[in-house]
Amino acid sequence: MTARVRVEPAGVEFGVNPGDTVFRAAAEAGFTWPTVCFGGARCTACALTVLSGHNRINPPGRDEQIVLAQLAARRRRTTLRDVRLACRMTVSGDVVVEKKGVKPVEVDNG
Repeated sequence: MTARVRVEPAGVEFGVNPGDTVFRAAAEAGFTWPTVCFGGARCTACALTVLSGHNRINPPGRDEQIVLAQLAARRRRTTLRDVRLACRMTVSGDVVVEKKGVKPVEVDNG
């Protein structure tokens, strides 16, 4: 079963196959997602906020937990509630997330 991810504020939607990350699914669906490390779980540029469907996302793995803790420290917080890395987050059902900068890939026809 393919889950659906809706990304606000862009209002775009795409499917995520079981085991795929949100980051990978967005790319396969033709969307760019902000990144610097291209899925290496290092840059935090892909970080998103989960708006709904919390019970349909996987728990963060150890590598993601470490990066999220570093991100929280930079923002002077103990934790960042609802923040996840798109390059590590997988889903088991429909979710809505917030991430600015997600947009369709521009095709150069010239």
